[in-house]
Amino acid sequence: MYTLLLPTSFSIKGIFSAASAAALFLRDRFAAGERKEEWITNRAGSLSFKVHVYQLQSGKWTSGILTRSGTFYGNHRFGSLKQPDEIFSSFRQARRFALKLANQMANLRYAYQ
Repeated sequence: MYTLLLPTSFSIKGIFSAASAAALFLRDRFAAGERKEEWITNRAGSLSFKVHVYQLQSGKWTSGILTRSGTFYGNHRFGSLKQPDEIFSSFRQARRFALKLANQMANLRYAYQ
């Protein structure tokens, strides 16, 4: 048997915090489809990385990185990098992690390839 504790009085602070949490949830849920990500290109210009964030069945978020090799449209080859172990509670956390990883790959690891 579970006991649900109800507040004895309603407060303005409680109402605003609940409304704020609901607004953040809705923003994260709809932000995935509205955001256009740009390709992050390495210094040599032959490799590009793009962040891809999506929601899991559990409501959590995960991210992956799309890769593009080649210097012009006719010779592009596409691939993807995904680390399935990384699961985040919000869209912003997943996107921030993936952007940081994509920038590191473009500017450090594959900078001159």
